[in-house]
Amino acid sequence: MPGYATWQTLYKEEYAQLFEEGYPVGECPKPDITSEFLPFPEDVRGKLVEDSIGESEWERAYRNLRAVMNKGIREDYPYTEPNGFEEIIESAASVPVLEPVNENEYAERVRGAWYGRCGGVILGKPVEMGWSRLEIEEYLKSVDSYPLNDWIPIKSEKLNKTLRMDCLASSRGHIEYAQPDDDIHYTILALLLAEKKGSSFTPYDVGVNWLDNIPYHWLWCSSRQAYYNMVNLSADRSADEQAAEFPDKLNPWRECIDGQLRGDFWGYINPAKPHDAACFAHRECSLGLVKNGLYGGMFVAGCCAAAMSKNPTVEIILQGGLSVIPKKSRLAAMVSNVVEWYKNSGDWIAVCDKIYEAYGHLPFAATINNMAIVVLALLHGGLDYTKTIATAVMCGIDTDCNSGTAASIVGAAVGYKSLDQRWIAPLGDKVKTAIAQFGEGTISDLVRRTIETKLRWSI
Repeated sequence: MPGYATWQTLYKEEYAQLFEEGYPVGECPKPDITSEFLPFPEDVRGKLVEDSIGESEWERAYRNLRAVMNKGIREDYPYTEPNGFEEIIESAASVPVLEPVNENEYAERVRGAWYGRCGGVILGKPVEMGWSRLEIEEYLKSVDSYPLNDWIPIKSEKLNKTLRMDCLASSRGHIEYAQPDDDIHYTILALLLAEKKGSSFTPYDVGVNWLDNIPYHWLWCSSRQAYYNMVNLSADRSADEQAAEFPDKLNPWRECIDGQLRGDFWGYINPAKPHDAACFAHRECSLGLVKNGLYGGMFVAGCCAAAMSKNPTVEIILQGGLSVIPKKSRLAAMVSNVVEWYKNSGDWIAVCDKIYEAYGHLPFAATINNMAIVVLALLHGGLDYTKTIATAVMCGIDTDCNSGTAASIVGAAVGYKSLDQRWIAPLGDKVKTAIAQFGEGTISDLVRRTIETKLRWSI
């Protein structure tokens, strides 16, 4: 099996991915069972039953499908989406004018970002179940928690429904620490990478850092496939050369949410410098991601860097993110859409429904649909921490990821003292992880080490 998916799954997800990237595969993102890429005569394809097709045929179909990339992007495709850092920056919007903060204020902002991120992740964790806005609303109303203003109960007696029991430690009445979560792992892994390799790390170093620290099953999407490819490196070529191929190697998840989860730390250590933050995010995310997958990490890094400036606003923060992604990308178009929708209505529910209408066809863990929720949460929250994370969770999709990202950005903008302690105090300054070289520790220690890393990199 090619990684953690069957050939059948790879074929279907690759088809949808190629469609989104603008390759001429068909008229819609869902492959037809009669598709020309299936290795059967045309008269046979029309009579096929999907379950009767073997893995070897699905593999051949996948190989046939991949050949469509040789035809290039459709002429009518409206987006231009480079992968090289310089090309990306040259095609991005201008950087907003940002004034740096002093050392004391910087320390306060880093503290706000780390604690904020942990609180946001834990709030969204129990309902990370692929639920829509309406499904989350139904559940929260059944436990008298709508609109959301407290931790989420693990069970609804009215609906006879129980949330994820592996998230019991993140539910109301059970929270004593930040429990292990990939959305926190990624930020800690970036810290470890920066401490060990400094500013000259390579994408291959990112992979080695994962192998040294995190079990395979703690990663998803492109990260898990990159891990699989790291384990299967050959001895006939340089490791760096092979790592450069990972984004396109058996990887239809190359524009997934992984980047969004890996950009924060680079913003933390590059305050008021979106380009510098995005440069490191681009390098880290290059292990497994392309185009809007890359842009997701760069956008978050740019937002966090802009948030760590003097007197930031949501508008300035979003400009920081837009200053490091191509103006003609799907991600930039989405940000523009969500900003315009919210400007016109001011109703987060109406805008959320527009997001589902426009981007609901994308996979659960795609970048654009989830980042749309982050942008909406920031706009509606207006740098109010509680309002921001509650909105992110109530919107649905990847709830802990989106709440954690929005929380991180707001925490970086307002600092620790402005965070509502109802979301912070229950964590007890404790974070548990599956990371070998961290294990269990304190959020305050992560803050200290981040500040020290930034100081070393500034010398």
